[in-house]
Amino acid sequence: MESLNQIEKQLKERSLREIEEVVNNFLNDIENLSKKYSTGGMFFDLVDKSYSGGTSCLEKSGVKRHLLYMLQKKYLDNMIKYRSKELLSKLDLLS
Repeated sequence: MESLNQIEKQLKERSLREIEEVVNNFLNDIENLSKKYSTGGMFFDLVDKSYSGGTSCLEKSGVKRHLLYMLQKKYLDNMIKYRSKELLSKLDLLS
């Protein structure tokens, strides 16, 4: 049973790395935009002022945390299920 837990842990870690790679690539693209067009900082409005009375800003690290949270919440479980199904199919082919 311990080996099954290790497999699930590996599948989760791979999924988390994939999500982090997506976020890092996105943030790198934003950083390149900022350098190219010289926006004078890496602060981002969290909400659109026309939809909200208040405003909130985030630094790049805050944007990263929010993106990681949103993508993990949305995709992580399905990514693990998909990877598990793929692994089971591969194991079935071997038997």
